[in-house]
Amino acid sequence: MTITSVSLHYFDLADKPPTVGYGENLNLLLKDSGIDYTYDRYDLSGWPEMKADLAKRSVLHPTMPYVEVDGKTLAKTVPTMRYLARKLGKYMGSNDDENYILECVADSVRDHFGTWVVLVRCDDQEKLKEHFEKDTIKYLGIYDTIYGRNEGPYILGEEISYADFLVYHMLDDDFIALKHVEDYPNVAKFVKAFTKRPNLAPYFDSLK
Repeated sequence: MTITSVSLHYFDLADKPPTVGYGENLNLLLKDSGIDYTYDRYDLSGWPEMKADLAKRSVLHPTMPYVEVDGKTLAKTVPTMRYLARKLGKYMGSNDDENYILECVADSVRDHFGTWVVLVRCDDQEKLKEHFEKDTIKYLGIYDTIYGRNEGPYILGEEISYADFLVYHMLDDDFIALKHVEDYPNVAKFVKAFTKRPNLAPYFDSLK
C-alpha cells in the first residue's frame, strides 16, 4: 500500500527539548521510513480549539499527537504507529506470535512512561534519584531481557519494529536513562544500531 501525504501534529513544549513527548515516537518512525511528511508544532494554549475541531471532524478520541494520512486523521500514538506500519509494509511482526511480542513490549513502555510522566516537570533531585533507582533501573533490566532474546539488535532480531521506536524514545525521555545503557549490554547494542540507522543518524547529529 502507498502513502502519498502525511502530516504530523504535536505540541511545541517550549520549556523542554524538541524531542520530549509522544510526538517523537511518530517522528522517528516517519524519519526512518524515508517518506516525505510535514511536522507541525503548536502552542499548548491553542489546544482547546484544536480539540474541538478534531471532535467536529469525528476523530476517534482526539488527542495530541495526531497524524493526517491521505486525508484521514488518526490520533492515539501507538495505534497510529501500527496503522502506518501496516500501510508501509514494515515495522510489524511477520506472524501473530511476533506481533504479540511487540504488543507486550509496547505495554511495558506504556507502564514505564507512567512512572516518568508524573515527574516530567519535577526539579526535586531526591525524587528523581528515587525514580532512577526504583523505576529506570527496573525497566532497563526488562528491556535488556527483551533485547537478549535474539542475536540481532532489535526486538525481533535483524528487522526493526514500531516497538523499537517506543523503547528508544522512552529511554531518551527518561532523564538520564540513555547514559546508563552501557550497563545493559543488549540495550546498548540496540541503542548503537538504532542511532546509526541511515535515516536517523543525521537527525540525531542535528540534535547535539
